[in-house]
Amino acid sequence: MHSVKKQILIGADSFEKVVGGGYFYIDKTLFIKELLENRGEVTLITRPRRFGKTLNLSMLKSFFEAGKDNSHLFDGLKIMEHGDIVEKHMGKYPVVSLTLKGVEEKTYEQSLNSIRSLVASVYWENRHLFEDDILDEWQKKDFRTYLDKTATEEELKSALLFLTRCLHNHYGKRVIVLLDEYDAPINNALMEGHYQEMIKFMRGFMGNVFKTNDHLEFGVLTGVQRISKEGLVSGFNNPKVCGIVDAVFADSYGFTEEEVVEACETYGHGDRFCDVKRWYDGYRFGNRDMYNPWSIVQFLSSGMLRNYWANTGGLDILRDIFLKGSNALKDDMAGLLTDNPIDMRYTDQTTYPISYRNDSAFWSILLNAGYIKPCADEVVGNRFYAELVNREVKDILAECIEYWFAQQQNDMHHATQTFVDCLLRGDAEGVSKSLNENLLQNPSYHDYKEENSYHMFIFGILLAVSRHYTVLSNQESGKGRSDCLIKPDDKSGTAVVIEFKHLKERQESSSPASSPDDTMEPWDLAEEARKGLRQIDEKAYVHMLRSEGYPQVHKYAIAFHKKTCQVAMESELLAKV
Repeated sequence: MHSVKKQILIGADSFEKVVGGGYFYIDKTLFIKELLENRGEVTLITRPRRFGKTLNLSMLKSFFEAGKDNSHLFDGLKIMEHGDIVEKHMGKYPVVSLTLKGVEEKTYEQSLNSIRSLVASVYWENRHLFEDDILDEWQKKDFRTYLDKTATEEELKSALLFLTRCLHNHYGKRVIVLLDEYDAPINNALMEGHYQEMIKFMRGFMGNVFKTNDHLEFGVLTGVQRISKEGLVSGFNNPKVCGIVDAVFADSYGFTEEEVVEACETYGHGDRFCDVKRWYDGYRFGNRDMYNPWSIVQFLSSGMLRNYWANTGGLDILRDIFLKGSNALKDDMAGLLTDNPIDMRYTDQTTYPISYRNDSAFWSILLNAGYIKPCADEVVGNRFYAELVNREVKDILAECIEYWFAQQQNDMHHATQTFVDCLLRGDAEGVSKSLNENLLQNPSYHDYKEENSYHMFIFGILLAVSRHYTVLSNQESGKGRSDCLIKPDDKSGTAVVIEFKHLKERQESSSPASSPDDTMEPWDLAEEARKGLRQIDEKAYVHMLRSEGYPQVHKYAIAFHKKTCQVAMESELLAKV
């Protein structure tokens, strides 16, 4: 028995609107029970963007808030099976709920004005305190300051603290404070150049309400990163941090495989689940395998497998890898793109400004942001291998490479396109000329020291400019894994297989070489390229292409030494199997 097919409301993050309106909703109400059993006085939950953080906090508000009967919203949902929790906690607390994810301004003053407006909205929701003469004259004056958006910077830091005091005095119950996307203004300030001012403000804004506040029942914060700058979170009273490697709340954010299977069946996409899994699965929270909820909902609505997550923002850090990153960092990004995992040590505290170096702090940022995941199903300790999450994330990274190539000189963009055109039509001389005379000589590209560097270079070009081809790396085929496979979307077109060879520096030695291979001269490149062609045949790398019905393949072996190369190529007609 499958669920009833309901209308999908894209982009809605109000629990009352989604559930009350009868729209598609996957039940996450047991998060309420788990929170009550595992919370600290202040609980920080970190998850990637668009993973239901705002919707879950909206659900908490609907469940806990006093003065309003929301029980009808939870009829038939899992939390109602726990009568003791419902009786003790539903509708029993004043709640202050604020989301900061819209603070994306260019300047610090504009950001403060944006926060003033958000605070004013929260005060407007509680205007009954002002209108019913619950406050004294001094409190009314301060309340009006926040409502009218005229609070100074220092006054704004105490906005949430003052509101909890007013609500506590009125209801006689301590207040639950929900702060959504607490790190959004900080991340934006980092990119826009007013980080120091914003971090100082947020320390006061958050510290006043979450630290030594007698009016606080408990607080819940959500964000993408745990920012460690000068005790921004650790300075709170008994903070509990629940990140993506922790088991608690593991299935409360994102969709489980069982939930996705049922949703696909309900919306008529059951036969496409394997493709859905390849595109949108792969996130690992604690020991649970989770799907991207934003992309799943978009797919259920449109029926189209494509990259939805990239349109939600947050790509600056990936783009900056190629603009600001060290050579070692770019090389490891090459490894990720070509299915080679990175060795990392996870740290749950993010330090800004970001250092674009090949270190665990940077990889931890990418892990928290949802771009990479642990390779193992279960993580023991904080050291593990990590890989790109899924097809969607690979596409996002390809778009960032395209952005990087677009920043290069116009002549290099032309040379890049020429290289790809020659590669696809089987013009070995043109491929060699494009590489040796243009691309490998360009100062925009870093020095190549390992075979993987060349792999990244070629693979990046192909991802950036190939629109009607599927580009695969380290794909198992025949008796091994080819470095690069290029398959046209049109099965009547010609495919390409590439093998890379890298000759290292000539070995300096005063003793005679023990064998011809002990010294490598640049003129060995041609022979090394021919060896690469023989490897393609011996390992039967074209087997998959033949079985898929492609009529012809261009086989390339490219041997590199520093910034020069030799290209060997053969074309083969593929008989049908």
